[in-house]
Amino acid sequence: MKKRQLADDPSPSIGKLVARMAVRKALRTVPEIRFRTAYVLGFKLPELRDKQFFETALKNELACHFTNKGPRHFGPDFFYFLGRADRPKNRRRGADEASQLLEELDENQQMIGVSTPENPMTSQFKEIAEAIIEAPIESRFIKAALHIAHDIHICDKTAERLLSYTLSELTLAFRGNRPLNAALRFLEGLRGASTLAQQEQNGSADVRDLSQSHGYGKAKVWGLELAQDFRDLKAGTIQWSDVDRGILLRGDTGTGKTTFAKSLAKSCGAVLVECSLTKSQALGHLGDMLRGLNKAFKDARSKAPSILFFDEFDSIGNRETLSRHAPEYATQVINGVLDLMDGLESREGVVIVAACNRIDTIDSAFLRPGRLERVVELPLPDLEARKGIFTQHLQARLPDEDLQDVAELTDGWSGAKLEGLARECRRAARRSGKTLDSRLVRAVWMTKFDQVPAETLERSAVHEAGHVVAAFEMIGVVPTQAALRKYQPIDRSDDAGSGGHVMLPERNLGTRVQSDYLDEIAVLLAGQVAETLLLGEPSDGAGLARGSDLERATYLAASLIASSGLGRHLTFRSEISVPAIRRLIDSDRAFERDCDLILQSQKRRSTALLRTKKRQLRAISDSLLRSNILSAEQISEILNSNQVR
Repeated sequence: MKKRQLADDPSPSIGKLVARMAVRKALRTVPEIRFRTAYVLGFKLPELRDKQFFETALKNELACHFTNKGPRHFGPDFFYFLGRADRPKNRRRGADEASQLLEELDENQQMIGVSTPENPMTSQFKEIAEAIIEAPIESRFIKAALHIAHDIHICDKTAERLLSYTLSELTLAFRGNRPLNAALRFLEGLRGASTLAQQEQNGSADVRDLSQSHGYGKAKVWGLELAQDFRDLKAGTIQWSDVDRGILLRGDTGTGKTTFAKSLAKSCGAVLVECSLTKSQALGHLGDMLRGLNKAFKDARSKAPSILFFDEFDSIGNRETLSRHAPEYATQVINGVLDLMDGLESREGVVIVAACNRIDTIDSAFLRPGRLERVVELPLPDLEARKGIFTQHLQARLPDEDLQDVAELTDGWSGAKLEGLARECRRAARRSGKTLDSRLVRAVWMTKFDQVPAETLERSAVHEAGHVVAAFEMIGVVPTQAALRKYQPIDRSDDAGSGGHVMLPERNLGTRVQSDYLDEIAVLLAGQVAETLLLGEPSDGAGLARGSDLERATYLAASLIASSGLGRHLTFRSEISVPAIRRLIDSDRAFERDCDLILQSQKRRSTALLRTKKRQLRAISDSLLRSNILSAEQISEILNSNQVR
């Protein structure tokens, strides 16, 4: 039978493809095994977490020649050399006794003994194994897998960098067609995060009370309310029915979801019980995973009052969008967690905090009352929050002026990156024996930033001025702040490339009319328009990255057409989530053209307006170049004093 091609897999993932390539190469050393109906083979697994990928790869490679021989020859049976503490109880038995090994051999014609660096093969097995192979992962496998699965091309240097991650981590990072830069940021976040382990008590000195933490926004407000409820519950002034049951935190990697859970537990005087869904799923078998989840709930109930923290909750799945790959498994996992959340066994005193990067992949049943009742966004920290986070981790106080410089430089940074910068400053002070002061901090961050060229800075100032003037003239609002980035990171692998920002005051519109959508689109496109009017041609600064002006304008135009009932057609096409809108644009060329017509018309509208406001554009851009940052009062004064009458 012809060997199945890797690209034929209907649902390829990075882990599946890389494992298949590695196994295929390893089996070339024992080609006779492929054509035999009985064998004993040893396999050295590089990482237990990746066992499901390699198990599937071995089954596929060794079964492809016997697809017409009946179910007995579908694939080999696997025998794991796990220690007693690691050994799942449902079907795996450790190969630590010769009698057990003989029993397995008697039952199975095709047997593969799998070992890991922590659990090597026994001497008994080595004596009877016909061959022992291992399948190291190579960078070229990763390059090929990314090309096949996602049509992503990477250089050799990036492929070597990706070798340091497990297949499970790579699969998670590139799940859902995540772009390369976003996947690399995700992996960096994984590397910097602490390994999740069950905690007995989280009142240690390195965990701050939530009231002393910075950058959590509405989540902090909710957390402090919960802490007061826990105190009232202990005092007997309220009942458990008065306490929120859970919250879902959505935020990018590095926004501090795990740290928030630890601080919350400390503020509430509660025990933190941590459960990683990804780690549970790595066991591979449904029974193992459900047992792990059940144990987490049981421990949280026994230690109440407690906070049960689920990390990477978006990996649990959504029954409405399950793929053809193992839908029964995912459905049973979802149903199992729902039963644990509100089953017959009470979870009084247990509040669930779940963290995710994407909410659209989470089953809506989890968001109903009594479960994860609130969904709160954890934003990247604003300027004031960055000051607080950096000071907190620096463990030293800088003069306000220097602290302001650090906060402005790190626009767009997560709390985790700020913590890393503070750690480097403390390390530099220790190694040099110098005082941790402004001069030393400046020396550290100057190794990470380059000054933006004057020409680029001017273009950024003009771009932001376009947004300011358009917002004032079209929406009737004065931005709360406009700022430039005079320095840019030397390592820009995870930098969106924004040259500045304009912050608009939050407007509570409730329902929106068509003009609200169109005005916002025109304001988003005004930055590129201003570049054309004052500098002769636009740059790519309005696009390229997720969250850019162009992406947000496209999303608004698509929402207007697809779901608002305010476009040319009344047909409801899609929910307004970003992934749903993106799929609709990718799959429907007529819909894409309708979106482009709106974008083009609003660009023309923005051009017509700003052509009459060049004096204001130049005044705002010149002021930005001089002072780097403008407040609402300064912006209002400039706009009003430069009105064309």
